[in-house]
Amino acid sequence: MRVLGAAETREADARTIAAGTPGIVLMERAAEAVARECVRAIATVPLRGERVVVLCGTGNNGGDGFGAARLLRKSPVTGEVTVLLAGVRGKVSGDAAEMLRRLENEGTSVAEVEAVADLEPLRQATLVVDALFGTGLSRPLEETSLHAAAVRLALCRRAFVVAVDVPSGLDSGSSRSDVLHVRADLTVTFGFPKRAHLEAPAAGSCGRVVVADIGLLPVAGSVGAPEVVTSRDVAGFFPWRPAAAHKGSFGTLGVVGGAWGMAGAAALAARAAFRCGAGKVVVVAEEASRAAIHALVAEATTSALLAPAGLTALAIGPGLGTSTSARALLDEALASGLPAVFDADALNLFEGRPELLQGRSVPTILTPHAGEASRLLGIPTTAVVADAEGAATQLARRSGATVVLKGFRSVVADPEGQVVRVLSGNPGMASGGSGDVLTGVVGAFLARGLTARDAARAGAFLHGLGGDLARERVGEEPLVASDVVDALAEAIRVVCESTLS
Repeated sequence: MRVLGAAETREADARTIAAGTPGIVLMERAAEAVARECVRAIATVPLRGERVVVLCGTGNNGGDGFGAARLLRKSPVTGEVTVLLAGVRGKVSGDAAEMLRRLENEGTSVAEVEAVADLEPLRQATLVVDALFGTGLSRPLEETSLHAAAVRLALCRRAFVVAVDVPSGLDSGSSRSDVLHVRADLTVTFGFPKRAHLEAPAAGSCGRVVVADIGLLPVAGSVGAPEVVTSRDVAGFFPWRPAAAHKGSFGTLGVVGGAWGMAGAAALAARAAFRCGAGKVVVVAEEASRAAIHALVAEATTSALLAPAGLTALAIGPGLGTSTSARALLDEALASGLPAVFDADALNLFEGRPELLQGRSVPTILTPHAGEASRLLGIPTTAVVADAEGAATQLARRSGATVVLKGFRSVVADPEGQVVRVLSGNPGMASGGSGDVLTGVVGAFLARGLTARDAARAGAFLHGLGGDLARERVGEEPLVASDVVDALAEAIRVVCESTLS
């Protein structure tokens, strides 16, 4: 899916309306998407529903907010719903005015904000819907304005914040964040992602990004506009399971790792693989680690030897170590002819020679972080961070493998030169074991028969989405890799539901 700028977004709206879909219908669909995600956030932490404040501007973004407020007032999970209009009622026009009329006709009082004191409900809010500006803002907020005061109150971190289209204060077509703006926990955008959702530092203020399908017709993106992976790109990888399916129908993944003292890494990969639908998982680990792995992953079997018979893919590296025996296991894996994902110590054992993977005729994926990529490429880590897409493309070309370069908005590059960014993930995932979870997720997709490109894109997105959902449940600071594994089931449900929006 292509990233659109503000001008292309307006063009998509105009084309869709000209083709026969009324603007009010698009606004109703947008409001439904916002309300749906608010309800999901409240279901995760019910206290968020106690005092909901919907902060609306006078433009179309405010119209989305009025519609969402109408739906939230009818929801059984919300308590008090307060609607604030940051502006003069007479300036609300078009479809937004109709949404305001519908809301007030159902008995909701909409309070005009005329002074800072009128923003007091924001101080006590447990959930804030930010519907001030959306994609229409292209200049910084005036520091002394009521809009700026509203944004400051929304930044108090007491409430869970849901932004409509783009957090207010940010320019949707820019990565700039050195301006006063809302920092959202969740952003619901419509039809297509925007540059602010993708590029740091602005993207760091968007939280989890939901791209809701409201029926916009496609338009040509800007020349050179990046492509991103979203829920709707991944949903097709989870078809209905046949009634006669058995565990062998969904592949058997061999996780190669789990050296002494690192059993947890292999266990995390195995747990993640099961959560992503692998039929069976065999962990190949040192004898001393196998009892711990059984205790951590009751569903898995273990082996001290790599026996490729019966396996459909390999995940090599979680807790593998760099010993002589580890190197021997890596050589066996390379010789097995099985689809494989390589991570962690497996990457270090290549010793800066990604060309060792050239010539593999089966799906092959590398999942390095910036430091591992720098060692493989023989360039400084700072160079990898400065040009993640270039580094991932170079590594894919040199290795002949598909590359997932991990980081905020991870990059997926394949040997044919196609590059996409992953529209999921957050800084709370920067902790030990997170990469092992990704290895298991990607390995599960390979075991189920996906191509390297599809397994890498789907795995990287689902891993990031699991992290985003886990953050909404436990917070960013205490987030650990096990939380991501536990959230994968919900992530799959969210992905599958995305085709219904």
